[in-house]
Amino acid sequence: MKTKFNGILTLLLALVVQISFAQEKTVSGTVSDTSGALPGVSILIKGTTTGTETDFDGKYSIKAKVGDVLSFSYLGYKTVERTVGSSSTINVTMEEDANVLDEVVVTGLGIKRDKKALGFSQQTVDGEAIVKAKEVDISNALAGKVSGVQIVGNNSSTFGGSQIKLRGESNVLYVVDGIKVYSSTDINTDNVADISILKGGSATAIYGPDGRNGVVVITTKHAKKGETTFEIDYASTINQVTNLPTYQNEYGGGYSQTWNTFTYNAATDPASWAAFQGQKIPEYYADESWGPKLDGTQVRHWDSWIPGGDEFGNTRAWSPTTSDVEDFYETGITSNTNFAFAKAGDDYNIRTSLSLIDQGGIVPNSNRKTVNFSVNATYDITEKFSVTANINYQDRKTLNNPDQNYGNLGSNMNQWWQRQLDLDRLKNYDQNGQIVSWNIRGPRDARPLYWDMPYFHSYENTKNDYKNTTYGKISGTYKFNDKFSVLGEVRSTFNSYSGNDRGTTKSLLDPAFYSEYYYKNNKEHYFGMITYTDKFADGNIDLNVSLGGEIVNNDYSWTSSTTNGDLSIPEFYNLAGSTDPVTTSTNRVQSKTRGTFLKASAGYKSMLYLDGAYRMDWSSTANPDDNRVETFGVSTSFLAHKLFDKSEIITFAKVRAGYASAPYFPNPYQISSTYEAGDLYQGNGTLSVPTTQSNANLVGGTRKEFEIGTEFRFIKNRIGFDITYFDRVDEDLPTSVSLDGSTGYSNITVNSGKTTSNGIELGLNGTILKSDDFSWDLAVNFGTLNKKVVEIYPGVESYDISTYTSNMKLQARVGEEYGLFYGTGYARHTDGSIIFTNSDNFARHRNKKIGSLLPDFTGGLTANVRYKNFDLYLGFDGQKGGLYYSRTERYIDHSGISDYTAGLNDKGNPLRDPVASGGGIHIQGVLQTGTDADGVPISDGTVVDKYIDPQDYFNLGNLGNIYEHNVHDASYVKLRTVKLTYNFNENLINALGIDSAQLSLLGNNVWLIYSDLPWVDPSELEKRNDVNWAENGTLPMTSSYGLNLKENKIMGKHYLYRHIRTDIDKPFYIGIGTKSDKCINNCPSTTKEEYKRAFNDKARGRYWKNVSCEHCTLYIHVLANGHLPTAFCHLYDQTWFVVFCCSRVPQ
Repeated sequence: MKTKFNGILTLLLALVVQISFAQEKTVSGTVSDTSGALPGVSILIKGTTTGTETDFDGKYSIKAKVGDVLSFSYLGYKTVERTVGSSSTINVTMEEDANVLDEVVVTGLGIKRDKKALGFSQQTVDGEAIVKAKEVDISNALAGKVSGVQIVGNNSSTFGGSQIKLRGESNVLYVVDGIKVYSSTDINTDNVADISILKGGSATAIYGPDGRNGVVVITTKHAKKGETTFEIDYASTINQVTNLPTYQNEYGGGYSQTWNTFTYNAATDPASWAAFQGQKIPEYYADESWGPKLDGTQVRHWDSWIPGGDEFGNTRAWSPTTSDVEDFYETGITSNTNFAFAKAGDDYNIRTSLSLIDQGGIVPNSNRKTVNFSVNATYDITEKFSVTANINYQDRKTLNNPDQNYGNLGSNMNQWWQRQLDLDRLKNYDQNGQIVSWNIRGPRDARPLYWDMPYFHSYENTKNDYKNTTYGKISGTYKFNDKFSVLGEVRSTFNSYSGNDRGTTKSLLDPAFYSEYYYKNNKEHYFGMITYTDKFADGNIDLNVSLGGEIVNNDYSWTSSTTNGDLSIPEFYNLAGSTDPVTTSTNRVQSKTRGTFLKASAGYKSMLYLDGAYRMDWSSTANPDDNRVETFGVSTSFLAHKLFDKSEIITFAKVRAGYASAPYFPNPYQISSTYEAGDLYQGNGTLSVPTTQSNANLVGGTRKEFEIGTEFRFIKNRIGFDITYFDRVDEDLPTSVSLDGSTGYSNITVNSGKTTSNGIELGLNGTILKSDDFSWDLAVNFGTLNKKVVEIYPGVESYDISTYTSNMKLQARVGEEYGLFYGTGYARHTDGSIIFTNSDNFARHRNKKIGSLLPDFTGGLTANVRYKNFDLYLGFDGQKGGLYYSRTERYIDHSGISDYTAGLNDKGNPLRDPVASGGGIHIQGVLQTGTDADGVPISDGTVVDKYIDPQDYFNLGNLGNIYEHNVHDASYVKLRTVKLTYNFNENLINALGIDSAQLSLLGNNVWLIYSDLPWVDPSELEKRNDVNWAENGTLPMTSSYGLNLKENKIMGKHYLYRHIRTDIDKPFYIGIGTKSDKCINNCPSTTKEEYKRAFNDKARGRYWKNVSCEHCTLYIHVLANGHLPTAFCHLYDQTWFVVFCCSRVPQ
């Protein structure tokens, strides 16, 4: 009975399907515009997923029933709909429409808007552009892609993250799917779908105090409806040192060119040492290179005094090194593997990813391992209620993240070094059970005077850092109807950092130490929003209103402990091993903010738009009786091209303007006195009063900003132009002011001060050339910033932003540009001549204004070239103007390491020869004969024209005291990214079960085309007092090159098809395939290889072959073009085989 019932059911199923398709027919035609055929036009049967595309000649063919509506769509054109009637031919002429530029962008708090409606500057960067060079730092990946964005602050030799400045401001807010993250390094670049850059007050007003300096809004990838995909993205790169200073190789280590000789002392030296009498010995203890000429003289090198060593007692040639500084640095190998799975249906969407990143450092014994994991899921519980869960996790372990500041390994070899040293010999720092160094004090004292071996630092003084990050949200959206919805979200961000650092007990130079630290950030964010959307006046007016609020709780805690004195147990690194009481510091900072906002957007005839936002914020860090700040934003945009007849030249034209304010609250614990816990004193705890005086009247301030701009699209949208002018005023912001020492405090924070900023941002992009096989796209951006200090505080005319001793300061001064360099500079005569003292030293002009930190402009250029299956991407960035200070240059000259401290002088004689013998460096100028009323050296014009010893010239007490000499132009041009991609032929990779694949050659930090100091990249300057203005001992820049393989498999993507015998107009074979996107309904049997049957066996194959040979007039009919479940397709396959082929289903 059961068998009979199944048979009847199968026959009924077959009959229903047969009847349903009997009414279909083939509809074909050509789609064109005024200029000719349009390839790639999408044709869909409305209300279904069945469709096709036009070929290169604009032709199409599709199976449809009478009464079906065909929808023709193409980017930049109005959608056309045609109803299938008695005719089997439908030709369509499409009309261009600038309104079809409705790119949707996220503008704030998850609110989506049409880009054309925005009344403020907003730029979008596609996720594919972010991962061109497989850059794991999202800030670096943005370089050169957005106008008004400046990349600062991470040396490519380290594992640290860079930062971006938007309109000159750092501390930019990063938001991922609505979640505020602590650091850009928390973000997995492989998960990014697109980035929306919000720079101005009108754009960021909705974010309140956190968004005042700009917002980077990141939307992560989601699954595509109806698809199940699995993606593997693997990249392997090598990272190598590129630009190093140019060193001199003529003179070795020492303070003079005179040789010392060994003098045997029978009373203290071993008798065997008598043979060493009179041997030449260099000044091992010197960490400069003003020593004897490297002429091959036989001398006793540092390793010849190690008892039991291979070189003990031997002499070796005093010659240029054969293993120089670059040999110390290793080739860092990075592997980056990302796995992603995504699946979506009508009521759900889930995507999960896992990335494994293993970075090898260029400094020996340094590496970083990172694991990123994410899940993003949405489920429609009902038609009206949906929930979303989003979680991101990062686990990171770092061994010996290289230091960038003075005293690191880079500054050792670039600032205090002996040029004859052979790096290969320095690797063996442990010889015969004793630690050795090149910097020994002398033949009888092997202890280093200043420096251990560089390899000793890398392998013995280790530092471990651990990071755990989790951020995510749970949200629910209820849609009452198409107009009214409610959103509620709970967001959380958690970061924890821990680590330990040690100074080894093996060192003969420094006392051992051990330290540990742990700190964590926790942010709890509760958010709710009601949205109402409607249209009025016959659809001419559209309205969108959002009302919302948020509660944010921040909790930061930090603990650090370090040993004192020394460690009591050799090679036991623990706080308990401290010989003196351990120093421990503990901090905890808590703050709360509350906010509520109202945002409304209105549009008239898709031509005129008006946006408004009003927000109130409360903060626990301000005066509790006056801790509310009210801000607002308003913007408008007008689509001017709507006023004119359609133009072949101007496709789109928009004018926009906006004005907004943003809240600014003081930092925690500035309104009341707090006490800092100190170290133990005689067994008792201690508390200390902070150096900053509290201010109970401190309140929040505001930033006000106006911007105006315009956007154009030309020649059928092939060229785009965008320009913005902004003007910003910061007033009564919490500002730190210095106090007289007699008050017992060093400073106080008050509501005072005023600065103004303005600038221009410009973007230009276009398709230069385009054909079927070739295209060339180009984009250029440009930005300027002028920032002026109007007021600081009554009676206060300046303050130090950052300092490097009293000889070099970065200052803010009333009435002048923000970020001025003031320091000790050249004293100059009225004709510009340099003034010298009577001792042939440079006269010093103290507190001299040298220039500005701010660049004249920043910019970038990207180019994409496509030829057939090849794509080439180039990314450039740079800036013009601005300054930075180089500490390395000051010391590399003083120590006689740089190339220009040797060589020939202008007479053609060796620079370091005695002056009396024709050597020396030529100085020309005038003689100091007094000072003016301000103490600045002056001259009566007496000429100075002579030669002096170069060691005296470059000495820290002479040229080294002219800090202006080491201030450099921060202009640079850089080819940051290169990527050459080959996209594999689909027929080839489909045969392997892969839907798409590409192989890329990539390069990052490829070429520093121009920089004032060729070995300093101004975009990689380290921070000093949170400002990137001084190079303090930078490690060398690096370039990375590698391979990237990316493949994507769409699983379960099937279409159902049948082969029709035209002689009887009946099917003879049914099956499923996996190339639904490119099905051709009326294809001859010769193209059957284009279709991959998901189910196959010998019986099916024989039957299909026999019928194919007997009936050559066949065509393929797609029954269901979509993403059908495998089991469903298999059922159809079996059913049709039973009905039309044979009496059984082949096994």
